[in-house]
Amino acid sequence: MGCAAPNTLEAGEVFRLENIGKQYRRGGVRIDALRDFSLALRGGEVLGLLGPNGAGKTTVIKLLASLLQADSGQLYWRGAPLRGKRHLGEVGLILEGRGALNERLSTWENARYFCALRERPFDPGHFDELAALLDISDRHAPVRQLSTGNKLKSALLVSVIHRPSVLCFDEPTIGLDLFGVASLERLIRYVAARGAAVLISSHDLRFVEQLADRVACVCRGRKVFDGPRQEFLAVEHAYQLQLDSDPAGLPALPAPFAWRTDEAGAGRLDLRDHAELCTVLAAIIGSLPAARGLQVAPVTLQAKYQALVQQVGVAA
Repeated sequence: MGCAAPNTLEAGEVFRLENIGKQYRRGGVRIDALRDFSLALRGGEVLGLLGPNGAGKTTVIKLLASLLQADSGQLYWRGAPLRGKRHLGEVGLILEGRGALNERLSTWENARYFCALRERPFDPGHFDELAALLDISDRHAPVRQLSTGNKLKSALLVSVIHRPSVLCFDEPTIGLDLFGVASLERLIRYVAARGAAVLISSHDLRFVEQLADRVACVCRGRKVFDGPRQEFLAVEHAYQLQLDSDPAGLPALPAPFAWRTDEAGAGRLDLRDHAELCTVLAAIIGSLPAARGLQVAPVTLQAKYQALVQQVGVAA
């Protein structure tokens, strides 16, 4: 890999992948996990990394954590080419919904151990604050005695106890109940507010939508979108009208609007903004009994993501 400086260093940038290529061989077939892939992580920002299974999301995280080496391109840490593993003392990691806990030790003992491993001081007050955020009550019980959800909470605490500059959460909601997910949201907002760059890779798109400042989408190893969450949601349509029946019995819509039908034969109409919504509602409001029902829904991250993935020819 080359050692030139990155083309541009963005404000607050901590980590960057530049023109990364990574290949695997499976059954004698070469697979491009990442192709000419670039991505920057900035302090204080929560980035949602989205993509179908096998798109390359976990490969990105493993590259950052030095669990893999890129075949081409360059990784940068604070603007300098990444060398060795010294940066790992500033990285927190949950990979595929799991942490690296010693289950014979308690959450407290694991936190002390991993601080020492990362050559960072252990702060009991910081531990108590994180445990309260995550609602961890059994702080001194061996991890092996905890439920699956509480084991993940312990792993989350240990991943941030050393005050990392970059946090990578790969499927962090697996095993968490509703209250556990809420505590995870609190933790992510807490660390981001204190300047950490947070990368979330998850198929729980509602969770990502709640937290992400920025969204990056990867399909077949290529980045197909990278920008603010609101910009991603604003692409093409902002609202969808959803009828509970076939729109055939309704009066014709004013041009250029036209109903489409879903698999169940119910009417759907995508609209770009509030003005279009008002125009269509004014045209059909007197005929709503014939439609049996009508819903107005803002376009969600999940809907936009599915449309984008289908657009680039990858089954979500």
